[in-house]
Amino acid sequence: MAARTHSADPRAERLRARLRDAALTLVTRRPVDELTVADLVAHAGVSRQAFYQHFGDRDDAIATAFTAAFAAATTDLDGDARTRILRLFDFAAEHRAMYRHVVGTAVAQRVVSAFRAELLPACTAIAEEAAPVLGPAAALSPEAVSRFLVGGFMEVLRSWMEDPHSDDLRTRVTAALDTVYALLGL
Repeated sequence: MAARTHSADPRAERLRARLRDAALTLVTRRPVDELTVADLVAHAGVSRQAFYQHFGDRDDAIATAFTAAFAAATTDLDGDARTRILRLFDFAAEHRAMYRHVVGTAVAQRVVSAFRAELLPACTAIAEEAAPVLGPAAALSPEAVSRFLVGGFMEVLRSWMEDPHSDDLRTRVTAALDTVYALLGL
């Protein structure tokens, strides 16, 4: 494991931020499998030694960059589940090239897991809000409902990504949210 992965030193965090920014910028331009650690360090203006103090490899840096970007996309939101979901999907729409350059690579599953992790709190909030309505009708726990919702929203993202001519992600997500709210009686 990289020695300074979780260092609280402000200099270390600035260096990690430069490397994360470099990773996102380069993934916008080229597929992950065409990128190297040398590309990342050159773009960030840091040494290979500094890179390996913070990240295990290229995929670690790229996955960490996506995780941080997803978290940053929703950091200023205070609890509105619908807004959080829309913001995450707006971020995906704005950065479609990055997603396309990750699909089919070794880092793809880590990026998908990070996106799911950012969706989960909003889906959990929706499930908990629906619990009083669902409780009498079905033996569904909020956890089961939230997992179902996350899976459904991930399917919206996957179907949009597979359609190279689609530019309607916001419309698709809004329709999914409206359907969920109507079905759950919210």
